[in-house]
Amino acid sequence: MFKKLQNLSFIMEIYHNHYKKAVDYLKAADHLVYVTMPLVKDVKIIKTALDNINLALLHCMDAMLEYERYYRRVLPLANNFELRLDVFRKRLIGRYGFMKYDAELVAEIKSLVDERKVASMEFTKSGKYVMCSDTYNMRTISVDEIKKYLSTTKNFLMKADKVINTNLK
Repeated sequence: MFKKLQNLSFIMEIYHNHYKKAVDYLKAADHLVYVTMPLVKDVKIIKTALDNINLALLHCMDAMLEYERYYRRVLPLANNFELRLDVFRKRLIGRYGFMKYDAELVAEIKSLVDERKVASMEFTKSGKYVMCSDTYNMRTISVDEIKKYLSTTKNFLMKADKVINTNLK
């Protein structure tokens, strides 16, 4: 009995750790966008902010999935992004205030980060960060887009915070 309770508290600790990491990554991205970028006037900071936004979203999604696992609403999941996103879509959309666009945001940011990692060329032009693929398909990200992603990510984390911290009391 004690071992079972100990395992449950360990799982509870896991989703709190994921949530804390998500908040830390969000704070780092916010600081980069609103403090560092205007100070150094370098648009290349967008890629680091995008990485931090991605990590915040992934950790927040993992926190919610671990929360569901704690209450035995989902089974343990492999560390596979597509599988975790699919379970998030099927189990958490419509529950706890999460909407379809929340899952789309996670997928969009993840695809942007993946595109950036395989981009053959990256540069800045007229205040935008530009990524080129091997076939020279261009994808631009502006400071305003990053600010929009940051705001939406904050809302995503607030929904998760409402769920996780409400049930602690």
